[in-house]
Amino acid sequence: MLATQREVRRRAEITPGLTAVRFGGESATYGDLAEAFTGYDTVAERNGLGIGSSVVASILHCLPRIGTLGEPGAVAGATGQVVDWLARDIDDGYEQIGIVG
Repeated sequence: MLATQREVRRRAEITPGLTAVRFGGESATYGDLAEAFTGYDTVAERNGLGIGSSVVASILHCLPRIGTLGEPGAVAGATGQVVDWLARDIDDGYEQIGIVG
């Protein structure tokens, strides 16, 4: 997850207003996600949580509709799809997902 967070922050420096991901009619820009990472990283560090928790919290903050999916498995699956999408250009990318929506 650290590589995903670094990639989002890198893109936020270049094009903060560019849409990073869309889900269920909502969208989040690279700038939105990078800003959320900063806040949630602080919370995670204070509470002894890993970076993965701040990434997930940031995604749910920026795309709150994911949290309304109800079933924990559905929320986890959707959050995983978003992470996969954001990480698509890291290393060899992630071929299992082409679009989130």
